[in-house]
Amino acid sequence: MQLDLLELLERPTLDALFKPDQIFQSDDAEFLANLPENTQLERKSGKVQASQLAKCLSAFGNGPAVEGGVVVIGIENDGTVTGCASLAPQKIQALEFMGRDNCPDGRFQTKRIPSKNHDGEDDFLVLARIYYNEDRLVELTNGEAYCRESDRTRRLTDTEKQEVRINKGERAFELEHCSLEYPEDFRTNDIVRFANKIREERNGSPEISDESILQSVRLGKIKGDEFIPNNACALLFAVDPQLVFPGAYVHFLRYNGTSEGTGKGYNVTKDRMISGTILQIIRDSSATLGANIREFTTYDSGKFYSVPEYPHDAWYELIVNACVHRSYHSKSQPIFIKMFDDHLVVESPGGFMPSVTPENLFHKPRNPFLMFVLREFGEVRCIAEGTARVRRELSEAKLPPAKFVGTSNSVSVTLRNDIANRTNSLDSEAYKALGEAVSFSLDGDERKIINYVMEHKQINVSDALRILSTTYWHTARGKLKRLVERGVLEFVSTKPRDPNSYYKLSNGH
Repeated sequence: MQLDLLELLERPTLDALFKPDQIFQSDDAEFLANLPENTQLERKSGKVQASQLAKCLSAFGNGPAVEGGVVVIGIENDGTVTGCASLAPQKIQALEFMGRDNCPDGRFQTKRIPSKNHDGEDDFLVLARIYYNEDRLVELTNGEAYCRESDRTRRLTDTEKQEVRINKGERAFELEHCSLEYPEDFRTNDIVRFANKIREERNGSPEISDESILQSVRLGKIKGDEFIPNNACALLFAVDPQLVFPGAYVHFLRYNGTSEGTGKGYNVTKDRMISGTILQIIRDSSATLGANIREFTTYDSGKFYSVPEYPHDAWYELIVNACVHRSYHSKSQPIFIKMFDDHLVVESPGGFMPSVTPENLFHKPRNPFLMFVLREFGEVRCIAEGTARVRRELSEAKLPPAKFVGTSNSVSVTLRNDIANRTNSLDSEAYKALGEAVSFSLDGDERKIINYVMEHKQINVSDALRILSTTYWHTARGKLKRLVERGVLEFVSTKPRDPNSYYKLSNGH
């Protein structure tokens, strides 16, 4: 079994297969000395101080890996096995206690395994299996806390510590009191409508005050004669939520091309900031994105059918998720919606919640009380269906699956319209302009050319080479010339061999 592990070690792409429990169960010192350090493994010399081991308890207890990690004591940084047998009994006992006095929330177990040290003598290593703490931030007694990044342990900032507390449910940020004054800083008409809706649904008495309704759905607390709103209430009903959360807006960017340009290549064609309450942001962002979604006419079984560039419910769900499940503790960071020729990206502040990965994507809301109220409000669709609906909609539209990517600070989702490969699709505006007879006569490459022209207003031979299946310049030019001969395109040039010449849709269309 150990030989198999060493053989696998030579395959770098399989390093991720070794989970902490597998490493901890190993009794092979050579395997442990050769395994690379990462987010789930650290090696320490037997001379390490208890305070350093306490940092390991905090780092592996906080993540980002929810499996925790393993610390191997008795191996130097360069992989030399020095062992622990030469240490005093009190020192070995301190190692096996892992600095617990300095990190009382650290959870771990230890064991010893036999080894040969670098002098060939019988020796042993101490292995500590440290467990991820799902319920709370794992701090040291001095208030410091750590996380694991690649092969190192890093101290968390105060802001990062609060984010971990929120993600682990130790702190309900959305229920904390906000700095706004009630009722003057709030949209009282919206609050009245919401309270009336709750009364109707629950057969509540008209004598129940609006503030009592807000308290019942955890949007604040009544103390004496005063209602004290919380952060969730500010996001839902404040006149200007950005006074509390400067980043509570969506930044919509439409790019010309398939990537972001900078400097002279800056290629943003639309730039809009969308702010307001969460409900306003969802509505206005949906309207803005919807107005920029292209429609294609797809040819199938002898008929043309109109289909959107991306299915509505898929991208709408991504906007809702971004607004509802983002980190509002990251007060200054906005949501980005970036639209390119061939893909759409929605990026929101805050990494994946603990135990959530791009592979499992199960429902674990960061702001459960906010989500609950939005559901009660009745303005948000698809909120409980999540990524399952996105997958289903994209599959039915025969589009690639959404790509989810998470970092410690954000989650981004990418949808691809796959227009480069949709040889049976034609921009609906082009279909209307050309008519069914001409549209029916276009082959796959010609539809790609027309789609490009409709998106960019013009095309040259170099553009055609990028989007067509051919790598030959004369072939691409020939396809453009044939469309000119058929009266579909018009060639525009001011002089012979004009490097700035291009093709556009014929004036006749």
